[in-house]
Amino acid sequence: MEPVSGEGTKTIAMELQRLIEEEEPGVLTLVVRSVGSAPGKVGAKMIVLPDGSIRGTVGGGVVEARVIADSLNALEDGRGPRTVHYKLDELGMSCGGEMSIYVEPVQPPKKVIIYGGGHVAAAVANVLGTLGCRIRVVDEREEWANRERFPNVDEVVNRPFAEEIAARPPGTKDHVLIVTRGHEMDQLVLEGAVDKNPFYLGMIGSRKKAAKSIELLKAKEVSEEQIRNIRSPVGLDIGAVTPEEIAVSIAAELVTLWRRGSPVNVQTKAPVAKPQKKAPPPKPMGKPKTQSLEDVVFDDSGEAEE
Repeated sequence: MEPVSGEGTKTIAMELQRLIEEEEPGVLTLVVRSVGSAPGKVGAKMIVLPDGSIRGTVGGGVVEARVIADSLNALEDGRGPRTVHYKLDELGMSCGGEMSIYVEPVQPPKKVIIYGGGHVAAAVANVLGTLGCRIRVVDEREEWANRERFPNVDEVVNRPFAEEIAARPPGTKDHVLIVTRGHEMDQLVLEGAVDKNPFYLGMIGSRKKAAKSIELLKAKEVSEEQIRNIRSPVGLDIGAVTPEEIAVSIAAELVTLWRRGSPVNVQTKAPVAKPQKKAPPPKPMGKPKTQSLEDVVFDDSGEAEE
């Protein structure tokens, strides 16, 4: 086996360091198996950038072009590292042989802006912090939004919502969560953020509240495409009631989006079909229920809303 070039390894290491420091995405590829007359030898490394440009090489030719394409797919699909195997004759290469390439996407931390500093916000920040997210919490109330209640977030901003959005609007790569202390403030933040087209836009509330919010947006001529990107009620439908459960449902929705690589999978919110079971015999009827928890959630203040 030929020795790996120290200069080539240094170039790859410096490029990886740059991606990390500048929080840019890329893909590290490494030849882990090379059989026959394959052009890439074990240890050869290459970094693929989102525009398809490369640093280093895994052998050149048709196989390298295929590795670049597969690397870009790995960057998009959210399924994490994988090893890809290539039979070179199947790629039209007369040299024959086989190669196995380890492909590892390098993704910057997910950026999350939480508008609201109450119970749900604190629970969400705790859960998303364990996922390595970079979190900014915005709420003008210092008694709620402070380092004591949010010890592990990157930034706490005590500023009115409208003022903060005007000065530092969400970007297209940001994840926005709206969990303020009331409907009017939720709507204010929603209207301020929706036309910034963040990567993810979720708002707490019941179905009834969500429908009303959408009608208000339509009255202000917000586009259908922008409205479709709003996740409200936010989170996967797991029957969450407490702030901690709501935080888990929101994190689950985000992980589904990141790992499946398509918001369509999240937007349906369709339950997984279960095998049909034989219906049990009818039970005696008890007292009729006067309320269902299906449409009850906790707002930022911890009070239930319908």
